[in-house]
Amino acid sequence: MARDDVYIARYGATIPAISEGSAERARINRRAELVVVDLWTQFNLDGVVFHMQIGTRDADAGVDSTTVPADTLVWMLADNNAGYVLIPARAQLAVKNWTTATLMGAFLEADKEKKRYSSGGTAFTPENLNGLDRASFNGSAYVGTDITALAKSAVPDSVEFAHLMSQEDAQVTPDAAATVPVNLIWDAKMCAAFPVLVDAASLLYHFGATTADLNGYGLMQFVQIPKSEIAAT
Repeated sequence: MARDDVYIARYGATIPAISEGSAERARINRRAELVVVDLWTQFNLDGVVFHMQIGTRDADAGVDSTTVPADTLVWMLADNNAGYVLIPARAQLAVKNWTTATLMGAFLEADKEKKRYSSGGTAFTPENLNGLDRASFNGSAYVGTDITALAKSAVPDSVEFAHLMSQEDAQVTPDAAATVPVNLIWDAKMCAAFPVLVDAASLLYHFGATTADLNGYGLMQFVQIPKSEIAAT
């Protein structure tokens, strides 16, 4: 027989702050419906979601793409340290200028087997999206046109999990470019499955074209938690 004190109605200003490790009844609303927070919202409330970005919109300064979409040329990269788990959450690309660029493409890659950073780029400190800053990113991250990555692990340990449709032809005017799907938005909430990187691994954001005058703005967000939270060893 269920106990009558397993659930408690809470709403508005009656929600108390519960200390770490304390016992408490599950919350229901006024209609006696169980209140459940989805996983991604809870990750953010826990302070384990991190943000990277490239390009500065307020200065109208997009960042050039790499010279071609390739496994060793990267626009943004996050290397995960041993003992931690990294889960991609969201990525976005907004193309600013196209002009004579051809063979444009973008894709997201998760390398399950190794850290991929080799050289170039600018070191970037991923920002905790929770203002309490309970945790810092445990690894290294870089942004920039000139990042060189190590060769990828053999497929399927290198997972390309999101693609922007490549565009072969140059778009020489803003009106022409406006007719082409050039924005990439990937969100883990919209996917049935997504990579879960454990220990030394890498999350890579590729954006390239055959000329250097394609540029844009991008962001990449991910969760990082201790490995002990998902595995016994």
